[in-house]
Amino acid sequence: MKRVVKILSGILAFLTLVFSVCLLLIAIGWPISTERMQTMIGSLRRMPHVLILIVSAFALIAIAIIVLYGMIGEHFNRRTSALLERNALGETSVSFSTLSQLAQQTVKSWPDVLSCKTKVYAIGNSVRVDIRVVSLPTTSLLELTHALQDAVASAIFEYCGTTVGTVDVTVDQAELPPGKA
Repeated sequence: MKRVVKILSGILAFLTLVFSVCLLLIAIGWPISTERMQTMIGSLRRMPHVLILIVSAFALIAIAIIVLYGMIGEHFNRRTSALLERNALGETSVSFSTLSQLAQQTVKSWPDVLSCKTKVYAIGNSVRVDIRVVSLPTTSLLELTHALQDAVASAIFEYCGTTVGTVDVTVDQAELPPGKA
């Protein structure tokens, strides 16, 4: 629901920006010429509603830009770290790259895993971890993926206190042990 409200707010701010620019162009008379500018400046004294229209257009443009800037800044801020704690002194957060390294170290400690790649994303107040592994099929791949999911979720929660929503494990390829081809 919050995402829908943010998208609608962004669309409304963008439309307000476009409407305000159009309103401003109509008020000053597009295309601008020296003769029109002199006429408009002379008429501002006689027609205060034109002045009010111009000031309103500038105010709406400023508000729309501030709203869009805030939404974009918030979007990029949320994509770089996971919030651990917010208290009276400030916020404590951990970067997604740190969580990804922790997950990667946990997965690489498994004896059947040859290599792995990890990515961490935000999902509300928790994180989603995507893991791609190359492993030896000496044990059941299903058992291995379940064990990796549990180990990664436990490690991230134990070291950082971050709630893990999902851990998605993908086995890209399983290499056969030597002599079993």
